[in-house]
Amino acid sequence: AIIRADPVAAVEGVPCSREAPPLAPFSDTYASPCPAVSIDITFDSHETMDPFSCFGVDSDDDDDSNAPRNGVGLSLAERFNSKRQNPAPSTSTGLVVERSGSGGSEVASAFRSSYEDQVQRASSLIWRSRPPLYCGPIDLCRTLAEGGNRGYVASQDVPPGTLCMVEEPLVAGWSNAQMGKELGFESVRYLLENQNAREILHCMEELHPRREAVESIFNLETTEIEPIDKVQIVDMMSDMTEDCQIDSLLEYSTRKGITNSDNTNLTARDVKRLLLALRYNGFDSGLYLNFAMFNHSEDPSCTKFRPMEDGAESRRYSEARTVRHVRKGEALTISYLENPREVSHATRRKILWDQHRFDIGDEGQYRKFLDSSFNNNDRGNCIFEAELVADGVFPLSSRDGPIKNHDGDGPLTTNIEKSLDDLEDMLMELKSTPKGNGNSSYFDRTAALELTLWELATVSQSRLENKHHILLSRCRRLHLDAIELFLTECSSTLKDKQLADILLRAMPNIKLLLESQTKRLGSDHPDVARTNQDLANAIQVLLSNSPKRLLALELRGMGTLNDWSRMENRCRLEKKRNRVIVPARR
Repeated sequence: AIIRADPVAAVEGVPCSREAPPLAPFSDTYASPCPAVSIDITFDSHETMDPFSCFGVDSDDDDDSNAPRNGVGLSLAERFNSKRQNPAPSTSTGLVVERSGSGGSEVASAFRSSYEDQVQRASSLIWRSRPPLYCGPIDLCRTLAEGGNRGYVASQDVPPGTLCMVEEPLVAGWSNAQMGKELGFESVRYLLENQNAREILHCMEELHPRREAVESIFNLETTEIEPIDKVQIVDMMSDMTEDCQIDSLLEYSTRKGITNSDNTNLTARDVKRLLLALRYNGFDSGLYLNFAMFNHSEDPSCTKFRPMEDGAESRRYSEARTVRHVRKGEALTISYLENPREVSHATRRKILWDQHRFDIGDEGQYRKFLDSSFNNNDRGNCIFEAELVADGVFPLSSRDGPIKNHDGDGPLTTNIEKSLDDLEDMLMELKSTPKGNGNSSYFDRTAALELTLWELATVSQSRLENKHHILLSRCRRLHLDAIELFLTECSSTLKDKQLADILLRAMPNIKLLLESQTKRLGSDHPDVARTNQDLANAIQVLLSNSPKRLLALELRGMGTLNDWSRMENRCRLEKKRNRVIVPARR
């Protein structure tokens, strides 16, 4: 049987507020080791314990009742730290690896926290009555140049895999009326209809844009308003149409006695501010308070994982962990674009402007950011080079997205992304279709999708003339997702030769995907761990069933079966090393 060795939750990005299309709910970033693939033939019987299983029930907001809640978070941290005491030694994969910021020097020992320390950390955050379940070695800085002047920084040197925060959503999910549509006033009604609406609205007054700041800005003369406030607040709220929905929401809030924290009735401006706060701060899985303080980066130091059900309980918790070494005082950031997470610079620029009203800039500004972040080291160069197309060109863009060619056609990267979007929709449709074993139509559709994705990867690499382009990583990852679905749902009708054909066709892509991800993300990233696992499992099958055909691929550096066997072993050791860094979750 084909089994996923790491049934972990996916990584989460911000709803398109942080991750969705403009004005649409954000998407939860990543499959905790990402929604990537897994062709697993064997299952590790030494599965690590689920760190979420120790969570208890919620408590009230007063300090006394927070004691058991913080104790639970502390219990989680202790179990996490116990797995970090003697990490397995790093085993080289033979690929280019650059650990940003580590410089080869030692980092601080595993972070350990007492109950008193957790209380102190929670008291330094904004919502003292709604602290996270666990707060790691992080500080909230209120003097940053970006993110509304607020954001997290590391309070000490921390290694990759460090647990930074565990939090449950203030509001879980989104209303059925909102799903599949641009973010609108339906989501504000969803807040008002919540049984804790009054508390929710009071907490949201401190989310960007803060209620106090909004009121102050609209009382200023136009010439006195800061440019960033005009763009992110005044213009955005002014563009919201005044319609009957606002009147209906105001009537509902008055009837239900839902007021602001100063006991004043809601106004049209309050309703617009709430919608804007949802847009700027929401995730696919809902609205969080403390997670909302993580700022965006083009090279994020952390990833936020989607929440998982806690056993039989319906409670949901989410965690953020570092994906590389982070120095004391360095910003702890996530990517607001995680679904998909591999998109071209031009597309990222458009989405971030449409959704958040900040501009990551053109080629010059992007290069300047990377130079300041990496000091021209290998990984920084790889991130930049992952955007280049034929002849080393960095595609032109504006806040409105990719700039068309002189003949009026869309850029090559845009066409590839559209194809990937369509194929990913087809993959999601197949995943939601009833199981396909014995169903010839399902088999044919899945086989056709796998072959189409392989062809798209092959043709795109030829057209882009850059085998490590960021869009090729997405294409290869989707190809592996299609293979996983094929092997899982159609195993009863799949012959040994067909299995070998699929894996042999995919092998060059898996190898290139691992190399690209390692160059761009570093060896400690969960995406890299998952691809190491996929490559090891594919090699294992082919060494057993089709060794001669595996050698016939004639991939560089893989001239003997011993070479393939050594690569399989290296990949498994790297996966095992990463499991120590980021303990697996059920």
